[in-house]
Amino acid sequence: MTGKCIENDKNDVWFELIREIEVISLEGELFKKEFKKNFTKNWNDSLYLPTTIEGANNSPFIQFWYRTVKDRIIMEDSIALLKYKNQIILQGPPGTGKTRQAKLIAEELTKPRTVGNPERIIDDLVKNFNPNDDTIKASRDKKEKLLSKFYELFPKESLNKLTLESYCAGKGDRDNFCWWIETGLKPLGSYSPGSARSYLIYWKKDIEDYSKHGFVKDIEDNQEAMKKVSELIYDVVQNKNTYNSSQYFGNSFLLKLLNTYYPDEYFPINSERMIDNALKIFKVDFQNLNVFEKNQKLNQIYIEKKNKLNSQINSFEFGKLLWDNFNLKTGEDISVNDEAIATGAYEIIQFHPGYSYEDFVRGIVAETTENGNITYSVVNKILADFSQKATDNPNGNYVLIIDEINRANLPSVLGELIYALEYRNSSVVSMYEYEGEREITLPKNLYIIGTMNTADRSVGHIDYALRRRFAFFDVLPDENVIQNPTAKKLFHEIETLFSSDFLSPDFKANDVKIGHSYFLIHDQERKRLNLSDNEIIKIKLEYEIKPILREYLKDGVFLETVDEKIEELNV
Repeated sequence: MTGKCIENDKNDVWFELIREIEVISLEGELFKKEFKKNFTKNWNDSLYLPTTIEGANNSPFIQFWYRTVKDRIIMEDSIALLKYKNQIILQGPPGTGKTRQAKLIAEELTKPRTVGNPERIIDDLVKNFNPNDDTIKASRDKKEKLLSKFYELFPKESLNKLTLESYCAGKGDRDNFCWWIETGLKPLGSYSPGSARSYLIYWKKDIEDYSKHGFVKDIEDNQEAMKKVSELIYDVVQNKNTYNSSQYFGNSFLLKLLNTYYPDEYFPINSERMIDNALKIFKVDFQNLNVFEKNQKLNQIYIEKKNKLNSQINSFEFGKLLWDNFNLKTGEDISVNDEAIATGAYEIIQFHPGYSYEDFVRGIVAETTENGNITYSVVNKILADFSQKATDNPNGNYVLIIDEINRANLPSVLGELIYALEYRNSSVVSMYEYEGEREITLPKNLYIIGTMNTADRSVGHIDYALRRRFAFFDVLPDENVIQNPTAKKLFHEIETLFSSDFLSPDFKANDVKIGHSYFLIHDQERKRLNLSDNEIIKIKLEYEIKPILREYLKDGVFLETVDEKIEELNV
């Protein structure tokens, strides 16, 4: 059939073929089915049959079709590989469009998609909840022990006797009341104050004294200030008095106290924004409720679901279903047909030889205090921060593009994260403690795309341990995307330089060939330069292509015999 196409008018025959197989519906199975019927090879392979390509060469329509289908194949193959492995490296010589391809993949993965009806999803998860699962049993046992130890240290009857030593954070110990509320009991519901001032009184290292805030700020005697705070906490817990105390403490802190001491009455979510977003899942009107009433309303929903679905799930496990499957931090978009619409995000960074773990994962930064003193704190950097965003939005896909990934010392930059790359959702211990925790987890909805220039001799720095964690996808030069005849002719002339006659035996042609992007002319270039296409190609040859070829010669990629050939190149 391809031979017949070549003998006849190429454009007409090819157009009829394309129309018959409905190439316009690239998403449809009809396209693959009909194309496969016409060729004996796999439908992907058929695109590369020499006679097929030859028959299409003179047709602008078919060239456009070919590029579109080929881009689609590359996109589908690379996304499938990325979903399988979670991290891939697009590798190839300079100028093959690796970074562009990475961005296209990221845009495809992160675009909005329908997840389903949120309440129906939760109902199915509750129905299938298995309290006899070993992981569930271990988790329950751990939480019960944590809570028992906290009750033993801080019984509610004795909260009015809290002392500066037993209450205040800031000295680095892990037995004070504030540490337990913020960090020790975190597995039972997160509470992040944002500032130690939320506790009204704490130990401040740079002044070597207690720092007081709120209604105790002007009390000179620290012991007297502590007594006022402890009496207020006692009143909150003993009498569930949130009306008077909310003017002194933040609502999140009060909710943490209440769902810790009264887990059957208050739900283990302490952020009002997250409570609101959870209630939206169940279509609850909460406009006239205060934060404590909203929390109890969510707890009521949990109890109703538990009873209706005859489940043995507890409130924390129900809460975990919510924040593991939905974005409670910023809320799910459920405005269309009562179905959640998930949207992800992507970011791009570039590695360089000076890049370190402290630049990429987590590190220490210096800050100047009010008194002019220097303090040091640990902050999350791009990877840890992006991982947290992906964790907070489990339905969205998050893609981190690392351009020139092989230019940095990867084992040094990644550190313990080499393990986390392979074992997603399993925590690893970081070198630095951040907000009371050393652990870092890379979620499954975080994808990493690296780009690597195979002409760079530093590729050898990617050791076997790292190579095993990444899948490698070749992005090679493709003359079929070059439209200008002069540029295409120049591409072929330069391609001959990478034959065995001129190429050093230490290099493979596909690792160092000049990519097609050096030969492309964009509309923006035409408008900006106001030059003819041939004039633009001549500029590219003299100031982009020849310099890299000369650099190849200098670095030993080429044999010395190529020198004259490079200088003879002309447009």
